[in-house]
Amino acid sequence: MGARSCVASGTIGAVAAGAEAAAAVGAAVLRDGGNAFDAAVATALAETVALPPKCGLAGDVVALVVTPEHPQPRSVVALGGAAAGLHDAAAAAGWRVAPTGPLSVGVPGAPAGYAALAARGRLPLERLTAPAIDLARSGMRWSPMNAVLEAESRDLLATYQPGGCRYSPRSRPHEVGDTVALPGLARVLEEFTERGAALFHDGPVAGALLRTVEGHGGVLTAADLCSVAVDERAAPASAIADTPESLWVTHLPTYGAALADVLARTAPAAISPQAVAASLAALLRGDLGADEGTSTVAAADAEGNAVVLVHSNSFPQYGSGIVVEDYDLVLSNRAGRGFTFAPGHPNAPVPGRRPLTTLHAWALRHPTGWLLGATPGGRQQVAWNAQLLGRLLCGPPDLPEDRLTDALTSARWLLDADGTVRAEGRDLPELGARCTHTLVRTAPDGITAAADPRWDATAVAV
Repeated sequence: MGARSCVASGTIGAVAAGAEAAAAVGAAVLRDGGNAFDAAVATALAETVALPPKCGLAGDVVALVVTPEHPQPRSVVALGGAAAGLHDAAAAAGWRVAPTGPLSVGVPGAPAGYAALAARGRLPLERLTAPAIDLARSGMRWSPMNAVLEAESRDLLATYQPGGCRYSPRSRPHEVGDTVALPGLARVLEEFTERGAALFHDGPVAGALLRTVEGHGGVLTAADLCSVAVDERAAPASAIADTPESLWVTHLPTYGAALADVLARTAPAAISPQAVAASLAALLRGDLGADEGTSTVAAADAEGNAVVLVHSNSFPQYGSGIVVEDYDLVLSNRAGRGFTFAPGHPNAPVPGRRPLTTLHAWALRHPTGWLLGATPGGRQQVAWNAQLLGRLLCGPPDLPEDRLTDALTSARWLLDADGTVRAEGRDLPELGARCTHTLVRTAPDGITAAADPRWDATAVAV
């Protein structure tokens, strides 16, 4: 498989994102004096406009951060817990809760997550939200990924928005290259600028969200929306089999534990579908679904700050399928796809409990700095991260650009729901898997960002 250009290096900083327009926003923030956290948040907010099927302010945020003040990575999880009424509603439904629809809607953790990361920056929040607001108002280019996800979600969106919505008009689907304006989402971003982590605590957007969910038969309350707390702690570290290296990952309830288990049990050269499946078994809560509604952003600067951010509406696409139409706000289905709906199960929706989430990020040391990365992909995230790390670790500890490029563009395999293995270039189109890794590497002589060239991911350096 021929390598494609997917790496950028600079002296001030670098950013990688799942959408080209968003990566450009992050680079502009770095040029304006922002640090890695400013760039990451501005980029992520731009992605909520450029990739609305995948991520948004009603979703979740997971991140791994490195700063000069902390010698080890920090894990940041902004994930809402179960609504207080979900357990009883699930029991009344005989524990048969659909993965989309009103009971699937999760308590949004993203505003708290974005705000916590922005607090590590040095630019005002209005500078970080402004590009996303402008993009939503003026309109963004409908990308090939958006077109695919709209086609896959058209029936779901029509179920809850029978008259159509901006993401899927009844007249016709959007075509690649269409300009799609999202004025309602611009208003949400403006309110986030004013309220930050308290976006959904009260006010017009929170009220509209609650009315929408209630109108469809859901159970979210104002108290549920106010219950989110960012969980930050030292990132767990584990040994990597047959190497002197360690791997840092985001903590539970993320799937970082499964990725760490794969690398602890299996030498990098021996990563296999069987090894991944065995490690996932410890966290098993359903099938191995390949669908995903997630994107990733990575940024680093010359001061020694680095962050990889994973943000998501959950999956398959467009989260729950419910949109707060006045605000073009896609509601996630983290509850419906994250919890195990069985009485007494350790992942059951007990009020306030956070569900398991496939979202996770990782970090490695190299001789002169750090490498941080993540990918979207539902449960495939563990498989794809393990494969990438296996390739990066099979060689000298330094990580030149050609190593990053080769690792990112090598053929991948994925695990279907029934355990069938499908390989890129054989069962999948070449570079067609929906993994879109973003990476950043810090070093005294420069900062490097790298992005998987599948679909629209882009790396930019300053």
